[in-house]
Amino acid sequence: MDKRAKIGEGIYLLYFAVMIGARAAGLYEGMTVYNILLALGLLLFGVKFVVTVSSIKEYAGAALLLGVAGVVYLFTGEKGLIVCFSMLLGMKLVSVKKVIVTGIAVSGTLIIGKILCGVTGLLPEIYYPQERSGVGLMFRHALGYAHPNTLHMNVLMLSMLVMFFVSKYVAKKNVKFLLIFSILVLAFNLYVFNYSGSRTGILACVVYLVINFWFSMRQRPGLLEKILCYIAYPAVCFICIAGPRILPWSIFELVDQKIFTTRFTIARYFWENNHLSLFGIRLNNPNPRYATYGIDMAQLYLFLQLGLVAFAVISVITMLFVHLSLKKGNMQELAVLMGMLCLGIWEPLLYNLGFKNFIYVFMGALFYGLLGMAKEDETALDGADSRTVRLTRLMMKAIACGIAAGVAIFFACMLFTTVPGNLYGDRQQDESGKSFEMQEIYLSEEEVSDLRADGAIIVGYKNSSTPMYEYGPQIAKMEYDKRILSAGVWGGVIVAAIYVMCYTILDNQSKRNRQ
Repeated sequence: MDKRAKIGEGIYLLYFAVMIGARAAGLYEGMTVYNILLALGLLLFGVKFVVTVSSIKEYAGAALLLGVAGVVYLFTGEKGLIVCFSMLLGMKLVSVKKVIVTGIAVSGTLIIGKILCGVTGLLPEIYYPQERSGVGLMFRHALGYAHPNTLHMNVLMLSMLVMFFVSKYVAKKNVKFLLIFSILVLAFNLYVFNYSGSRTGILACVVYLVINFWFSMRQRPGLLEKILCYIAYPAVCFICIAGPRILPWSIFELVDQKIFTTRFTIARYFWENNHLSLFGIRLNNPNPRYATYGIDMAQLYLFLQLGLVAFAVISVITMLFVHLSLKKGNMQELAVLMGMLCLGIWEPLLYNLGFKNFIYVFMGALFYGLLGMAKEDETALDGADSRTVRLTRLMMKAIACGIAAGVAIFFACMLFTTVPGNLYGDRQQDESGKSFEMQEIYLSEEEVSDLRADGAIIVGYKNSSTPMYEYGPQIAKMEYDKRILSAGVWGGVIVAAIYVMCYTILDNQSKRNRQ
């Protein structure tokens, strides 16, 4: 059984790497490569489960969950629950720490790589012009992903993985260390927000970081933490499911526009054109205006589209997880759940194929722990531990060097480059398809070269047959600012990384000399 457990753990880590890597790479349902990877991931889960299963109870539990997910798939065509339950059921005798490290390594490499390729122009990317109140016309960038929100959801997932690892395994009660990492993660999300324009992403990031810091400072949950954790799921369900139906129209419009950015309108539309069912439905969507829309709010997606049985099963699992986690003092896991629930008010990724809701990893480990089949991980280092103190000092010095270098690079770019007067892009429709009624311009390669020589920004030009659209100095200045900010950010990151590498090499050399 020991050998089976080790083999099973390796298979699950490979499963997790394949599934999270596919989404971090920007692949999505309908793409042949993604469908192949999805099939491979589920095959790996199946092999892992067979290798480590040892009791009738496990078979019964798996049959119940996968049976519900399978029936829901037959009625709706939605595969999300199959993926969610496979993530949970595969966690027998698997180290949570190893899963999180695998997720950080795989998704971090792909997400950072795609962002770098996007901001440097090495790979083509999607952007949308959009009117925003208080900002005016702006560009939202996807940086290699299918949509700007998808970009920020991937970054948010990576942020949660990193902060969970730091909070749980590095220094749970070291205030300074946690604060440094929280600020770094927030700064990175603000940088990405500069491109994505995802207000949902930045709001969920702030909520998660605050709750994670708060919960990580608590040795055991107090009354306030218990109240928050117990009411969070029911409250979010009420907002998403009942909110769009019960609000009077006068309040509805204000809340929908200012807080939910038309998600309440879309939710009410689907409520009015669909019905409740036990095992879900294929959404009726009669209005051509909403042809490309689905239900964004996760709990309504679960309740209306996936059905009452799936909603009941997920609700029982979630509330049981909350209760057991509070008893065991698993505060970092609960912080991730709170962040995911907040995000689920605006996004459907809690129960779909997105593979970003890694809370099922913790659920699986906790439930198998009740059966004595969990793999225990080492606890966090004490805040006063000498290794933690050294890490904190190293981080602060590296950050100081990175900030100094980044600021210097930023101002050097401002001094030695010219603010462009115009921008020419190949898009003039926002993400909903609304046109800004701009005049088409056709440019030859010689004209494009001349415009670039004069300092204009050219985005998306392919050939003289490509219609281009001229944007004014405001958009040009905003895109110019993004470019010099990126130069400063990535220059600072490189300098900080070099400092850490040099410090590590010199420290190891010093230790060898002393020996």
